Amino acid sequence: MFLSTGDDPYAHLRRHAAAVSKAAFDGLWATIELQPDPFARQRYTVGVVVAGMDGTFSFRVLDDLAKFECLYGRDDVAELRTLLETAEQGLLRARKDQMPLRDVQFDSTAVLLGDLWPTAGASLDAVLSRLYLDVVPFIPREERKTRDFITLDNTSVRRMVDDELKRIAGLSFERIHTEPQRALRDHATGESHWLEFNLEPPGKAGSVISAVYKTPTSVELNFLRASRDLATYARVKGLLDRQLALFVMTPAPGAMPPAELERVENILGEQSWNLEKQGFLISAHSSPSPLAQDVWDWAGVAT
Repeated sequence: MFLSTGDDPYAHLRRHAAAVSKAAFDGLWATIELQPDPFARQRYTVGVVVAGMDGTFSFRVLDDLAKFECLYGRDDVAELRTLLETAEQGLLRARKDQMPLRDVQFDSTAVLLGDLWPTAGASLDAVLSRLYLDVVPFIPREERKTRDFITLDNTSVRRMVDDELKRIAGLSFERIHTEPQRALRDHATGESHWLEFNLEPPGKAGSVISAVYKTPTSVELNFLRASRDLATYARVKGLLDRQLALFVMTPAPGAMPPAELERVENILGEQSWNLEKQGFLISAHSSPSPLAQDVWDWAGVAT
């Protein structure tokens, strides 16, 4: 009953088969491990090394040993740091001598490589970063936040804000919300523009956008695209800048390392200041409820 009739018993499966593109990088990887006590079996994974098929390799070793202080105390951690330096020096020497990963030797028997395993991914660096965050257990909490951080795109943020706005606005929601993508022709210049924004109460235009991205560059580009589309729509339709608004979902406090959050906040502050000088209304919150309330207050639509 699970096989096809005819000459090919797997024909029903082949219809669903799809070609999978080959990964840009293929290679091998191993853990970098410490065994501080030669008479104990306890080993600690303190780094990762990844090698390409051509023999070149790169590695990353833990540089913050604060969590080891809970196990060994501050004095013994200094000895562990010496072992990490031994691991780094051994790998650097092997890379300079173009030594295969399986032949790497260290100056201390307390430092060793784990078994070699195959791996693949977008690039050597991408694989190294992923494996480091996945297999090294003593990474500081703030550093691990970058991996655990969940990105929210514009569509996801708008869905959350729309749910709250429907609750506030009731039937008037349809007078505020609009399909986010549209083609607009400028009859003065003959040019056509593809614009993207999701709020269009009478005589106004606005957009709910996300700043919940891992990199400040993504936040800045999203801000610039949204403001450009609104400015273009206002010019073609004859709206004033003060009738335009951006409602920005920001990362929640504690969702990312403080240094990264500060960079995002700096971008938001700079872009908001520039647009507010032009007359834009800018609202920024880390949750959908206050954003939806600000949209409702700005729209000025009577229930």
